[in-house]
Amino acid sequence: MSLSKLEQTAALRILALLHKKERASRTDLRQQIQASIDAIYNAVPKLKDLGLINEESREKFPFTVEISLTQKGRRVAELVVDIEKMLG
Repeated sequence: MSLSKLEQTAALRILALLHKKERASRTDLRQQIQASIDAIYNAVPKLKDLGLINEESREKFPFTVEISLTQKGRRVAELVVDIEKMLG
């Protein structure tokens, strides 16, 4: 089931952060959501498999991989943010 992939705390926090910020590197994600590097490296591929995020390599310095939401990811992230607001 797809929901089980989102049960990771980092996955939901990644979606919420990318809802606020258009793009982020894995380092940005780790620092801004205060998750371990293992949590980030486990969550990102699962979010990508669900079609919620894209990864794009920058061709200029600094050479990083930027993560952004897909159309589907934006819709899911909006729901995550709405749930967060309801739980307040």
